[in-house]
Amino acid sequence: MQFIKSSIAYSFASYSKNFINKNYSYLCIEPNKYDDRYSIQELKDIYEALTQDEKYRVETIYWELCKKQDSRIDGLFYGKIHLFENLKFTIRSLHRCNHLNLENKNNNNINNNYNNNNNNNNNNNNNNNNNNNNNNNNNNNNNNNNNNNNNNNNNNNNNNYNNNNNELIRIEFTNRFKRNKTTNTTQYYSLGEKIGKDYEMGEIGYVNGMGNSIGWAGTDASKISDLMLEGMNLHCVYLPSYQISPDNYSPSPNDTIGFCMDTIRHLTINGGEFSKTSILIAQLWIDYLFDNPNKSFLQICASDGGTFVTNAIKIMIKYSPKLLSRISFLFLAPGCILIPNDFNQINNKNNNNNYEILKSNQVLNFIKLEDTLISKFATGANHLNNSESMKNIIIVPHNNKNDHPHNFLNQDYVIAVIPFIRNWKQYGKLIL
Repeated sequence: MQFIKSSIAYSFASYSKNFINKNYSYLCIEPNKYDDRYSIQELKDIYEALTQDEKYRVETIYWELCKKQDSRIDGLFYGKIHLFENLKFTIRSLHRCNHLNLENKNNNNINNNYNNNNNNNNNNNNNNNNNNNNNNNNNNNNNNNNNNNNNNNNNNNNNNYNNNNNELIRIEFTNRFKRNKTTNTTQYYSLGEKIGKDYEMGEIGYVNGMGNSIGWAGTDASKISDLMLEGMNLHCVYLPSYQISPDNYSPSPNDTIGFCMDTIRHLTINGGEFSKTSILIAQLWIDYLFDNPNKSFLQICASDGGTFVTNAIKIMIKYSPKLLSRISFLFLAPGCILIPNDFNQINNKNNNNNYEILKSNQVLNFIKLEDTLISKFATGANHLNNSESMKNIIIVPHNNKNDHPHNFLNQDYVIAVIPFIRNWKQYGKLIL
């Protein structure tokens, strides 16, 4: 079954890669690089020089960053209206759209100083003209003597300007198809009523499963907080669905077309394509861990959310692997079962080393065998027959026969999960 699924997933991913229109987003692996480096006037000047499309992209990133901090923030034009109220987010928004560069800024300052000096020098025309000519001749001689080196440096500087000194990674992802009445987009949110309630060990994130409206995903996140996390806040990334809710809140049990589209997306991501949701997840981790160097992060996900968290791990392994040691992963009834050894073997083979990119005590998957959607069809379901993999899998007993085994919010799951949450809360590890 896994071989057949992998083959189908690879086929969908190949088709998507070659024939479906792509969008892109920048992953910023050094988010604090430009913090406090620009004045508000400099930021306004940079913003006003942008095209309308570039401004819209900056405003969207600003909205994402603000909404990550406070989910009560909303509104189509929030970024446009409030762009310069939080300068840290303004700087990061411009940075993540590749509109900031310190070298370019310094060159502008030098040019401004040079122009100011020229204006002053014009008041003493003859003497200063002679001095300028001499200086220019000396500079020209020096430049000619070092011509090859300067050309190489110019090429390097141009490359740095294009990719912002390599801390911005451009990642392409497939454009999301539109369906009538589907308005929700992938985005950050948290639990507004629980803002400021985080464990001393660090923050906890959540990614919902397939078929959820953002309202339903938020309700599930709130239940997880109350049932498993002592009412702590959850810092979430919303995974949108192609399925159309009958009331803009509850899942639709009869939207076959939407379900098929969600399933194709699941297969495409499994086959190797990236998604905007996965990029937001990876950026969530990077932002928090950079801003809080002594903290850890616990990522919880449910059902198909596991597919996109696994996809985000692949992004981190490629572009920011060192931060993974501070992230733990708790998968509930996951559509993609996470086994650290799978990643470690690939990493060691590619880099010819024996480094654990994901440690065994960082990862747990909670699964009911009666949940055949997962135990038979999830990506990595073959690990349920592998004794070595079972140290990262907790089999949850299905005691409540009246409840669907895929319901990760019932008491069976709560009882199984809480001891490991306590481990992480105290030691920063799920498994001791």
